[in-house]
Amino acid sequence: MTNDNETARRFRRPAPRLTALPSHKFPIGVRVVQKSGAPTDADSFHVTRHLPDAGAGLQYRMKRDRDGQERVVVESALELVTGDDLIQ
Repeated sequence: MTNDNETARRFRRPAPRLTALPSHKFPIGVRVVQKSGAPTDADSFHVTRHLPDAGAGLQYRMKRDRDGQERVVVESALELVTGDDLIQ
């Protein structure tokens, strides 16, 4: 015969592990370009929203400066824009 403490110990669930959530590299409002091709001012985007990891990495919602086109891109496909990076 077992007592209540022994039964409770047998069916106790392990404590959930705390894991750090990955954080986005680019803050909202920053200007970025996609890595494919030479960066130009016409192809720069502003980050408008952080999206969760959907299996391929952290994602961003971006809006193109030139025409307002919006798209979703994974973090690994983006680079930060600096003044020296742009080709006119």
